[in-house]
Amino acid sequence: MMMFSRMLRRQGFYRVKNQEEPVYMKHGVGLGGIYVRICEKKALVQVRDLGIEEEFTKVKKLENFINNLDDQAYREKCFIVHQMRGSGS
Repeated sequence: MMMFSRMLRRQGFYRVKNQEEPVYMKHGVGLGGIYVRICEKKALVQVRDLGIEEEFTKVKKLENFINNLDDQAYREKCFIVHQMRGSGS
């Protein structure tokens, strides 16, 4: 559980207070709120705005998933900005 917490803090997540089980949250541009609930030896990820719910038992897989989400959101943001610039806006 401690390894999940360390990795999430490194990724910019902060702990939500007043929760029985540890819950970490981060707001991503284009993603909305990303919530990670740590239960025993697994992490449950929920991105409500995109309807994503995933479960991870390995820290590295969770870290890769979060990085991929951030990369995907960044690429979509760049695409939208490029389209706006190309249309003369």
